[in-house]
Amino acid sequence: MKTKKFLSLILLMLLASIGCREITVTTQVHRDGSFTRTIRITGDSSSVFQGDLPYPVDSTWTMEITPDTVQDSLKNDNIVLIYTKHFDNSEELMYEIGSDTSWRRQLSRELSITSKFGFFYSYPTFREVFQPANPFTFLSYQDFLTHEDLLWLSGQHPVRCHADSLRFDEADKKAEQFLLASITAEIEHILREGIVRLNDPALQPEEVSRAHDSIQGFVESWKFDQPEEIAKGFQRWTGNPAADELVALTPSLFSDFVKKVDLFNQLILMESYSETVEMPGLIIETNSSVLKGSQVTWEIQPMGLLFEPYEMIVESRVVNNWAFIVTGILLVLLVVVLVLKALK
Repeated sequence: MKTKKFLSLILLMLLASIGCREITVTTQVHRDGSFTRTIRITGDSSSVFQGDLPYPVDSTWTMEITPDTVQDSLKNDNIVLIYTKHFDNSEELMYEIGSDTSWRRQLSRELSITSKFGFFYSYPTFREVFQPANPFTFLSYQDFLTHEDLLWLSGQHPVRCHADSLRFDEADKKAEQFLLASITAEIEHILREGIVRLNDPALQPEEVSRAHDSIQGFVESWKFDQPEEIAKGFQRWTGNPAADELVALTPSLFSDFVKKVDLFNQLILMESYSETVEMPGLIIETNSSVLKGSQVTWEIQPMGLLFEPYEMIVESRVVNNWAFIVTGILLVLLVVVLVLKALK
């Protein structure tokens, strides 16, 4: 298959980038709308301090280092690095996210903690959304992926058995095919634009279409992060000496494309992590597939952030004890008034 080489290169890059660490983000929501966020990194001493965390951490966070007591005795050299901070409201965290200087600043994400009042009960809601981050949108992913495929890729359909694994692999393969096709189509579009700018009769835009297979093979080899090689390769693929003129245009011609490649590389190599939210009261609604008591959990993976908004939402019901007390007092007063009237 044409995508095998592409997939193998991605897997190699993932294996090279992933350290021996596990990251968990926990948000404990309080009744007043404030919350405490904890980032827990488990691994050896060479990996836990690597940085590139899901959320920016500065000196205002408390830091704690403890031995890893969860792992078995053969892995007791692991340590746990814990960052903790209390936020009065979600706007404070959004401000920190907006000041992030890492590549994650390019991710569009929103977080809110709101509450609906119902007198006897209040209904706090946690909602966090990642907007689609795939930079290669020259083609529409909807021509390649179904809604069901997207549910598997985002983890909303968890893989629990061999049949699920096969279904996930099918969706993953379609996603790879889309990315290959979209990246190839965008490179071809850029090359045509460059040829038009050159306005050289010896070089025509139609030559790009004839070099389609070679351009796609170049993308599959994962060399499209070197735009000068694209221009040089185009001359080889077409055998037209006039194509050398594209090399001079390369810095400006591919400037936006290079930024997209950088973002895509960072995103696809992002470490997966779990995000847990602990709500006050009884959970009554969530889109998480993992519910345990007052906690829900999502697994954040690169493929889940590519194509559609990734939403984490959970709503709970909290008893307003004061409302029952006030109501009880009013009922007692009403009974007293009725009794006094009856006695009169």
